[in-house]
Amino acid sequence: MKALFAGGLLVAGSAWAQEAPRPPDLELGVSVGAAFSGEDLEGETHGGVGVRLHLLKHLGRYLSVGPEAAIYAKAGSRMVVTLDGGQHLYNLMNKPLVQVGGLARWGVDLGGVQPAALFGVSYNHGSVVNLGYSLGAELEVRPADWLRLSLDARLHRNLYNYTYETDEQQQYFTLGVGWRMVW
Repeated sequence: MKALFAGGLLVAGSAWAQEAPRPPDLELGVSVGAAFSGEDLEGETHGGVGVRLHLLKHLGRYLSVGPEAAIYAKAGSRMVVTLDGGQHLYNLMNKPLVQVGGLARWGVDLGGVQPAALFGVSYNHGSVVNLGYSLGAELEVRPADWLRLSLDARLHRNLYNYTYETDEQQQYFTLGVGWRMVW
């Protein structure tokens, strides 16, 4: 009887000492979407499709931070007009928009749906090279625990312009649909 009692205590003690599983704290996100530029000097807008990647560290239940990178085809283009012998020559300079920077996401988990506010700082390289910031919103939906889908919209603005003085207000608008993996 003493052996049975001691064995019961041993099993109960080891079950009690086990830790709860640790919640996932890293996230890899892949998103496809489109970027649209504001008007260039000639009043033209440019846009293109692209891809964005991020790697975020979850700091608690509501805040995540980490690096991100994106590239959008033709969203960094510019129309250049020159005057040659009394005639205007139009030259479209097709360039991708490349963004590299950091992202902070603050969101609330509503059980399968997570709305969030986004704030980012990035180096943008297109027709205008600058440091910028972005503000936006996203919605994550989890139809299954392993399937995390997201939809986001962001406005990207300049902090400072390094290329053309007249493009100081250059901005981009991006839309994205993506998938995330957490571990």
